[in-house]
Amino acid sequence: MVRMQQINGKRVIISGLVSSKLNLEDHLIPIRDKIINQGGLIVGELVQRRGVSRSKKPGGSKMFDLPLSSRTYISTGKVEELKKLAKDINADIVVFINSLNNSQIQNIETLIKTKVVTLNNLDK
Repeated sequence: MVRMQQINGKRVIISGLVSSKLNLEDHLIPIRDKIINQGGLIVGELVQRRGVSRSKKPGGSKMFDLPLSSRTYISTGKVEELKKLAKDINADIVVFINSLNNSQIQNIETLIKTKVVTLNNLDK
């Protein structure tokens, strides 16, 4: 759990998985404000969009709220991009806009070598 003082002064990347139906810019405004109000310095954003597939299998929009990976929530390719971004910009912490379980947080931290918290844990 990250308390407000733990994000204060930290270099933050915003990451997560959102539906392609959302207006991403509008969705991120209150998230950015929350991080800035708690003293975080936003140095990057890497958000994976989940869109409508061309698959003939049923599911489509019913799958928008499901993670792409049960292990890391986002795809393995996005995890690799996040790792590179975090290293390149010397990020201290990644704030996920999705709720992650402890296992997902640990898996992502291990893979990207950067502290991970969820947005809802910034309130605690």
